[in-house]
Amino acid sequence: MAAVPIPGPTGHPVFGMARELRRDPLATLLGNFKRHGDIVVYRIGPARGPRRLRRRIVAVHHPEAVQRVLSDAQVFSRLAGPLRAVREMFGENLVTADGEAWQRQRRALQPIFTRNRIADYSEAMEAEARRVVGDLAVAGEVVDVAGLVEVYTLRVLGRTLFKGPAELDERTVADFGRLVPLVGRAIRSRAVLALRPPLAWPTPANRRFARTHDELYAVVDRVLDSRSRSNPPSAGEDLLARLQAVREPETGQAFSAEEVRDQALMFLLAGHTTTTSALTSALYLLGRHPEIQERVAEAAASSPAPSPEEDPVVAAVMEAMRLYPPSSMLARRVLVDAQLDGRLVPAGSHVVVSAWVTHRHPEFWRAPEEFDPRRFIGAAARPRYAYFPFGGGVRTCIGRHFALVESAILLRELLRSYRLLALDAELPVAQLASLRPSGPVRVKFERR
Repeated sequence: MAAVPIPGPTGHPVFGMARELRRDPLATLLGNFKRHGDIVVYRIGPARGPRRLRRRIVAVHHPEAVQRVLSDAQVFSRLAGPLRAVREMFGENLVTADGEAWQRQRRALQPIFTRNRIADYSEAMEAEARRVVGDLAVAGEVVDVAGLVEVYTLRVLGRTLFKGPAELDERTVADFGRLVPLVGRAIRSRAVLALRPPLAWPTPANRRFARTHDELYAVVDRVLDSRSRSNPPSAGEDLLARLQAVREPETGQAFSAEEVRDQALMFLLAGHTTTTSALTSALYLLGRHPEIQERVAEAAASSPAPSPEEDPVVAAVMEAMRLYPPSSMLARRVLVDAQLDGRLVPAGSHVVVSAWVTHRHPEFWRAPEEFDPRRFIGAAARPRYAYFPFGGGVRTCIGRHFALVESAILLRELLRSYRLLALDAELPVAQLASLRPSGPVRVKFERR
């Protein structure tokens, strides 16, 4: 019996769906999920001609298929187009490494992210949250909260994982604010190409990619140099101390200076962009829903709940990440023929899972477009992979608990002092290296 074809849009005769996926991947995936269902195929490149000029991308949205894609590394390899582009930008680190290299890095860094260690970081997080509240009184009532929380998350990283000066300086914060969108665009543009020219070729896109890469590494070199002068790695158990103390079990070999640099860059970038995205969307959504905001503010004014599953403040952050997941798309390459959602996905295909879409799946989320933090209070009856803002499988984000604690601390501090009013009817976002606002997110802060 012939395999049942996977449905999907026809696309342009020459480009396929490349332009739509580059221009607005989230709207493209969600719209075609609504038209075609849980599994959709997209052609990249010409409909006819040499096979090497076109690529097949299969998007799967049912939680069971998502779980298989993220958990079965023997069939679904992470070495797909997006990861290759990320590796070209950031080198080999905990996000881009695989196999034994990844296991060695994960073992080295896991102790930094235990619940006990993160509890030790909470004092620095609270101090920075109080600083945000204090600065608001001076800065005025209407604030771009995306910029506000980006400064907060970078300062927290400076005081916890890097243990250098009390904060990353204003120049570093401004550099990241400028470079992060450029990084995301460079990676996304390169990831969707059917044929990626070697970076050594002096094409305009390659020159932009290289320029962004060099500027990014110049920033991290400045941070590491400042950290080393103010607090040598032997002085504490921060990220750099652990990286420089790691040894291969058999050879005793240490991380090279390049490996330490790559890891530091990824933690600086991923460690602030994910939390910035979560906090920005949480503040915006609370500012659009005053009744929900008051319930969360009442919880913020009292002692924290005994567990995250009972805490309305944590629930508000988690619901914000349902609607605006920081990691909204993940890609895999199919190594051998596989069955997904009852359809054959041939070896060589690329598979995409999208939290943006699955988090809106009407089979698992009632009124999926509505903001309702009560979904995350108490035990959930939904499948495990109906919600995966931090990825899944063994590669679940190592900083998940860090991000939730950091977000809840700032949210609590702000809601104790202010009522929020989001001034924009929509939150415009773009999928770059992570989900980011594509413009200012204006929120008015009124003292309680």
